[in-house]
Order: sequence, then structure tokens, then C-alpha cells
Amino acid sequence: MTKQKTWKGIRICCYVALLFCIAWALFEVFMFVGLLTGKGGVDKAIDWSQENTSAKAVLLVVDILSAIVTIGLCVLAALNFLISSREEIVFPQKNVKVFFWLVLSYFVHRLSWAMHPVYYNHGFSFTAGHSVFVIPFLLLFFAFMYKVAADAVEENNLTI
Repeated sequence: MTKQKTWKGIRICCYVALLFCIAWALFEVFMFVGLLTGKGGVDKAIDWSQENTSAKAVLLVVDILSAIVTIGLCVLAALNFLISSREEIVFPQKNVKVFFWLVLSYFVHRLSWAMHPVYYNHGFSFTAGHSVFVIPFLLLFFAFMYKVAADAVEENNLTI
């Protein structure tokens, strides 16, 4: 009975993670609309009238694409967990690559977010905090730990 409760808890966590992904996607849309219009969660709209318009456009595209990819990978990981939970596979091998790509996309997203002062003609100033370097490093560490666990589970299943 305890095993069933654990699987139920894992499924609930996956559904909550999917809800968080939806909320995150809505937040990103809200922020990007704010960057373009000056309304919402940002102080003012992107200043397109001055210098560096091509750099601003590239940064905006990278920011939007990296957010979409990061959220999409999070959704994919949660869905992989839900699908594999039917077969009671704790560490689906499909998520190993997903987590490594997630680390890269999150790093690019946080890096582009740290360069937001470019939007307001502050040159190429860089406001990096811990979320740009420490969190991707921790995610990379956990991705490697997940790979070790997934490989161990797969090897264990082959020996039985």
C-alpha cells in the first residue's frame, strides 16, 4: 500500500509541476508584453529609437526562444515521468537528455534575462546574480545524478 501512495505522490507532483509550467509561461508572456508595451511587470518598454536596435532584437528573440524551450523541456520531463509512472519506472531514461538540454536552455534564458539593461540603452551592462551561474550549475549536478540513477535502475532491471 505504501508503494501505491508513493506513486500517487509522484503523479501529483508531476501535475503540480505542469501547473507551475503553465503559470511560468503566463508570467513570461506577461513580461514580454510588458517589455514591448511598457505595461505590466516592467518599468518601461524597450527603447527602439536609439542605438543597438539589432542587439535588442537579437536579445529579445533569444530571451523568448530560450523561455519557450526551457518551459517546453520542463513540460516534457513531467510528461515523461507521468508516462513512465504507469510502468512504475522511477527514473525514465528519456529524461536524461531532457535534463541536460534543460540546463543549457535555462542558462541561456537567465543570461539573456541578465542583459535586460541593453533594452533601455544602458550599453552592454550585465546584471548577473546567483540565478545565472549557481542554479544552472546545481541543475547540471542533479542532471548527472539523475543519469547515474537512471543507468543504475536500467542495469538493475536487466539483471533481474
